[in-house]
Formats: sequence, structure tokens, C-alpha cells
Amino acid sequence: MATPVMGSPIKKIYGEQASLTTTALHLLFQPDYHEVLFYCASDWRMGIAPRLARVKYYNGSTYTDYTSQAVDRTAATHVPLDGMTTAHKLYLGFTAPVRGFYINMDGTNKNAVAATLDMEYCSAVSALGVGTFADVASDSDGTTSGGATLAVDGLYSFTLPAVVRGAIIALDTEPLYWYRFAPSDTLSATIDLVDIVPACDTVNYAFMHAGIEYNFALNLAQNGAFEFDHTGTATLDVTWVRH
Repeated sequence: MATPVMGSPIKKIYGEQASLTTTALHLLFQPDYHEVLFYCASDWRMGIAPRLARVKYYNGSTYTDYTSQAVDRTAATHVPLDGMTTAHKLYLGFTAPVRGFYINMDGTNKNAVAATLDMEYCSAVSALGVGTFADVASDSDGTTSGGATLAVDGLYSFTLPAVVRGAIIALDTEPLYWYRFAPSDTLSATIDLVDIVPACDTVNYAFMHAGIEYNFALNLAQNGAFEFDHTGTATLDVTWVRH
């Protein structure tokens, strides 16, 4: 039986279920919850991913912040990439290095133009707060359908790069690990990214055993998502606790 991991009284609880398969499942933290309980009837595996701390869209002249829209777990808000051109960039700042991120696309507002993403990581930050970016290696775009990127939900992954931590003045005063992408061609007129879910830096997930209820306090300053894996199929019960 689980025991509380925080001393303050419980204010609210929220439950959901995650369907585990042999393909990793990516799940954002529920916003404003401080504790989580997991239960699965069979063995499963789990990783904890960094927090996506900043999302900035650059349209060639100005930067617009879409951080809350990327991580609030609601389809009512989104990161708009409407008609994104090759000169535009989406910047993603994480609290620790990631090997990629899972994108939940809107079911209707998605890209239909044949294009790829030019994905880069920050390899250096100058004393003046200017970032230098380099291409990631061995990238794989799980959002592609029919040659069009950002067309379906999927994981964009790559070899973990030698990304550096730094404060890029144009983006944020907080030192973060920065990644960015631009399309190879102008994208469709209406594109909505509902969620951007950080991926772990490794797939060497922790081993979680069957029939045990696991209870964790969430490190909201540093972490923002879970990754789950299974050798077959199973249902994971997830209970979020707010204090």
C-alpha cells in the first residue's frame, strides 16, 4: 500500500489510464499536480524526462512564446505553425538534454505539404548570449506521413547530441538546453501542435514490478514528462495528486 510522500494535505486527485505497448508511450505531467501514483498488473518500465521550460516561435522578425500551450495537456490551446517557412524557427528549451520529443498533432489542422524538418541543437553559447546551432545526427521523424512532416502524432528522435546549457538572450534569461527546427519548404496554412512532450535522454528505463503501487513526488522544476514501455500490452493506472 502506498504512503504519502508529501506533508501537506491533499487538495485534489485526478485519475487516468495509459495503454502500454512495446512502443514507448510519452505522457506529460498533469499541470499543477505534485504527486503521482502508478499501478500495473504486469511488469513495466519507466523513464522520467526533463521539463520543456520554454517554447519560442521566430517568424523572421519577432519571437512569440508558446510554452504554456505546448505543455498544458489540453486541445483547447496549441502551438501554431501556420504557413511556417524555411526562414521561421521553433525553439525548444529543456532543463536537461533530450534525445527528441513527441508531438501530438491536432486531428484536422496538420501539415499536408511534402517537407522535412531541419533539426538542430545548440552547440555553443557566446559570452554575449548568442547561440551556435548544429545539425542533429541520425534523426527519425515519426510525425511524417506521405512525405509530409507534422502530419501525424509521433516521436521526433535523434542521437543524443553534445548540447550545451546556456542563456540565449533573444530567447530566455534562464540557462537551458536549446533545440530548434525549420521546415525544408513552406508548410500548410493551418497547423496546430497540441502538445510537445520531452523524451528521455536514454531508453534504459527503470524496471517496475507487477502488482506494486508506486508513489512519487514530482520534481516540477526539473522534470515534465514520463516515458513508459512494456514487453506486451497492459493498462497503467495513473493517479495525480495536488497538494
